[in-house]
Amino acid sequence: MVLPAPAYPVMGIVYLTRNIQLLGPQFIRSLAWALGVAVSTITPLIALTFKSQQKLITSVIDTAFPRIAGMKILGIGIQTWSTMFLTMGESSLLVGIIMGELFKKERSKGLFQTVLNKEGNVHVGPLAQVTENGGIIVSTKVVDQQQQASLSSRLHQQQHKIMDKASSSTSHYGQRMGLWLVTLPLNFVPVAGPIAFCYLNGKVRSRYVHRQYFDMKEMTQKERDDWIQTRKSQYTTFGVIAQGLELIPFIGILFGFTNTIGAALWAADLERQQYELRSRKLRETNTASM
Repeated sequence: MVLPAPAYPVMGIVYLTRNIQLLGPQFIRSLAWALGVAVSTITPLIALTFKSQQKLITSVIDTAFPRIAGMKILGIGIQTWSTMFLTMGESSLLVGIIMGELFKKERSKGLFQTVLNKEGNVHVGPLAQVTENGGIIVSTKVVDQQQQASLSSRLHQQQHKIMDKASSSTSHYGQRMGLWLVTLPLNFVPVAGPIAFCYLNGKVRSRYVHRQYFDMKEMTQKERDDWIQTRKSQYTTFGVIAQGLELIPFIGILFGFTNTIGAALWAADLERQQYELRSRKLRETNTASM
């Protein structure tokens, strides 16, 4: 059964807590190093910039939003809250730049596949879709070995495919960092600013939550777009929640891993649903041929 999207970030946290040793020593080393980088980066940033940024934000709020200047949430002034969100965004951006593609690859490929294979307990097969009239269409690829290109040609094509994926991955990473930088000033705006920041960045990342899963199913770009469009609100919700969790200082990098685990658990549930559709299609085909 596929659960509501907000459940999967939580399930990722629970899964990591219960199964961290099963993910292997390489993952544990990567996680420990990531936390070390986060702590060594965020601590001096907060120590050196928090007070000066708080003064700047206080001045902005007192001038632009005088009616809420005295507002407090949980006994903490709105100026302090805004400064905290701004610093959190800066910290996450800085850590992301420092670690770059290294941990993104670990999280999006190795970790995702490990969790999906261990937890899914199903074979990731071709895309199965339900048509408007209730029928089922399963994507198939007919391969005629005699019509294949030469070995060197196939290797050449594979190299181009790998390069295209790497280029696309780097482009996506650059776009996310760019959007993060552009939207960071939103945190100057009390309450609504941080919410808008999480929404905008979360919505963009939502399109890449299941990129590895789509690759495993060999889905075309149109199939991916249609899939996401059909589940748009679910992917957006997951992306926004994941973004908010990763903003938390120090442990935000940990949530980066748990969000990837949550996405894999979600993909496992979706693939079980896909398996049922493919099985149903097979039964219908066998019945029709009798």
